[in-house]
Amino acid sequence: MEAMHVSGGRIVREVISRRCFSGSAIRSIGDEFKGQPAEPEKQDEEGSKKEDEKYERTKKIARKEELKNSKSKDTELMERLRGQKNILEQVSGMTVKEFEAVLNSTPRPTLGRDEAVLRKFRELLKAYVRRDSVRREFKSSSALLAQFPNLAPTGKAEPYSAAELAVRQRHHAALMGNLGSVVRSVYKPHMLISNPPKPVRVSLEKMLACGVHLGHSVALWNRKTQPFLYGEYGGIHIIDLNQTLAHLKRAAAAVRGVAQNGGLVLFLGLKEGQMRAVREAARRCNGYFVIHKWTPGTITNALENPKPRLEVDMADIPTKRQLSADEGALNIKPDLIVMLNPLESQVAVKEANQARIPTVGIVDTNCDPGIVTYPIPANDDSVRSTNLICGVLGRAGEAGYKRRLSAVHAYKSALGIPLEEPVDGDGAAEAAQGAGAAR
Repeated sequence: MEAMHVSGGRIVREVISRRCFSGSAIRSIGDEFKGQPAEPEKQDEEGSKKEDEKYERTKKIARKEELKNSKSKDTELMERLRGQKNILEQVSGMTVKEFEAVLNSTPRPTLGRDEAVLRKFRELLKAYVRRDSVRREFKSSSALLAQFPNLAPTGKAEPYSAAELAVRQRHHAALMGNLGSVVRSVYKPHMLISNPPKPVRVSLEKMLACGVHLGHSVALWNRKTQPFLYGEYGGIHIIDLNQTLAHLKRAAAAVRGVAQNGGLVLFLGLKEGQMRAVREAARRCNGYFVIHKWTPGTITNALENPKPRLEVDMADIPTKRQLSADEGALNIKPDLIVMLNPLESQVAVKEANQARIPTVGIVDTNCDPGIVTYPIPANDDSVRSTNLICGVLGRAGEAGYKRRLSAVHAYKSALGIPLEEPVDGDGAAEAAQGAGAAR
């Protein structure tokens, strides 16, 4: 009993932790071991609190000592790594045996993480020293290099040469080229502007994909568009794409003829999504465009230009002859106007009719096709539809403009005139007409 002489509070705490006695049993056990009468419960609680505080203090001291020891071990590890880095700078010219001797002389690590660091360090040194073995491993692992006996593979620590990189890319393409999905037919809306199809390349499938066949509601139907209709679906008129294709090729031929004979083509598109398509189409056929607003009187009430003007030939090269006062006072008017929305540009349509200028317009099911010279039955509200038709007409104007330039160049070469010098307008016009008739 004397060997187990401990305080009553200690015994009470141990017994409470075991949860095998009641409060009366705790007091009796304390009296038995200490040989004293039982203390009150308050004294037992105070003793247990003191023991707990003492235990916490001891625990904090142990933590501080462990932290101090770990910091010392970390500093030791860092010093060892610095020494290993110094060795790394000296092993560039070592042989394999000298390198193994250096590794064997390294003290054995005491911590697991130190061992992992040392393992990585050894792998790095082997990459610098054992380059010949690395090259042998590469040759054995890649069967593709057998086709190139004069190619020396580079080590792991060196960048790939151009020849080796080409071989590796070829090998990767042969292994991984067939993996993944292959999508061949992808709709790209920007191609209608940057690379529109030619009139001979337009198909019903392409027009159907762009929504050219979708007309207006039945309630807004203009009965003059009856020959262009295919049917009705869901309260919407469906345009016959065969009629659209025929009228589109007819309008493209008109644009090509005007551009080939030196006429001016004006593109008119006032909607926000049509601006880029209109600008690109006018640029292709060396024409003009209006994309923001049509000012009333642009054609019928234009101001006279008092500035002197120069004559240009069929290749758009200025001649040396200056126009007279009567010729310079005349207003320059377009020879053909392409309207993407004639119903919304009625002022421009009226001015063109008064000036007897032929027009090309996209006619929807709510528009009278008789207001334009060359109607194209199609959807004028869809951006895809208008961009497709505008791009096709721009391609036609580009073809006519190139024919005119080629005819003028052939005429100059036949007469021995340099291409940079202008020629007589009549002769160039005859050459352009002859080229058009021959084609």
